[in-house]
Amino acid sequence: MLYIVTELLTEGQAKTFSIIGATEDKQKAAGIAAEVYKDYNKNASFQNIEMITEWLATRRAYSFRKDKDHRLQLAITELDSDVLPENKRVVFSAQAEEEELMRRVSQALFEGKHTAERGGAVHSCPIEQK
Repeated sequence: MLYIVTELLTEGQAKTFSIIGATEDKQKAAGIAAEVYKDYNKNASFQNIEMITEWLATRRAYSFRKDKDHRLQLAITELDSDVLPENKRVVFSAQAEEEELMRRVSQALFEGKHTAERGGAVHSCPIEQK
């Protein structure tokens, strides 16, 4: 079995997905992921890092948010054949963000707002009164 360690780093609006490494030992994969966490969170204690290493070894995923704009997500994916099964292929999906955007647009339209602002320029949605 091969364990692939991945990282998703969110810094404001920017998102970076990285493959950190791969190993045949689950505990070593958890250690690799914990090192990424240790580099990201300089204030982490030894006990905290040990706890996160154990969490990664058992749950194979960990998420840490510094604040609302900075987040680190770590994952360990098991690969026991040449091809992953379909239900385990997705590592990251932006669907939640898109759904939130559409919810906000829908709410604004429901409240009667028909203009949007981007970069200081106001754009209007033409509405014909009948």
